Amino acid sequence: MNWGQALIAGIIQGITEFLPVSSSGHLVIYNALLGEEIGANLAFAVFLHLATLLSVIIVFFKDVKMLICEFFAVLADILKGKPDFKSPERRLMLMLIIATIPAILAGVFVKILRLEDVLENIFVVAVMLIVTSIFMFLADRLNREKYTEANAPLKSSLIVGVLQAVAILPGLSRSGSTIFGGLLGGFGKEFAVRFAFLMSIPVIMGAGLLEALDAVETGSFGMEPASLLLGFVAAMVSGILSIKFIKALIQNKKFYIFGIYCLLASVFAFMVGFGIIRAAY
Repeated sequence: MNWGQALIAGIIQGITEFLPVSSSGHLVIYNALLGEEIGANLAFAVFLHLATLLSVIIVFFKDVKMLICEFFAVLADILKGKPDFKSPERRLMLMLIIATIPAILAGVFVKILRLEDVLENIFVVAVMLIVTSIFMFLADRLNREKYTEANAPLKSSLIVGVLQAVAILPGLSRSGSTIFGGLLGGFGKEFAVRFAFLMSIPVIMGAGLLEALDAVETGSFGMEPASLLLGFVAAMVSGILSIKFIKALIQNKKFYIFGIYCLLASVFAFMVGFGIIRAAY
């Protein structure tokens, strides 16, 4: 992979990981269109995941720091026999744990049944992009503004977690699904976005860890350090900008823009899948 390809891959990862348009879906389309696996180098995939993980940590640094402190405080309370989850900070931590469990189960389910080929099928991408589009059109209509971490019922976090688990399918945006799930569960807009991105941290870490283990096992490290660094920086910067963009956009009921985009992307994916559109070379 040359510098230009690394730059493009990094930008695609950073933007589509957080914008509700599906990073995995776009990479499948890219691979099908150009006939090459830009994610085939596992070391590069690990670097891209680390970059997007860093994007979330930078934007939500105060929350991440608070959650780490609360985690160790809870462990200390458990050792004392007095666990307490009444404070908003600890409720948020508990909600994030609950919301992460379905994604873990979904990942295990895919591995056990060996459904990896489904995750690379461009027609699955095309259909799931339509589902993402529907979520985005509905998101603008959900305006309950009920809950924050101080009073949200735990079942709401489970709703978000289930939608994140289903979003393992390419074309179904993880960020779009979880933001929609939060709004569906009655979260306020700001909290729905914050919760969606905070819960992406363990998922991104898990994906990066699995790819790192595969890279070590297969020895997939054949890539220039300069290309790795360029892709990393591109993914991190574009990721930060994407998160900030979503935080601003959620207040203006403009998610239908992504609904329109996903519909167009679905049509494009179908055309690539049927061979109507092909690369120029």
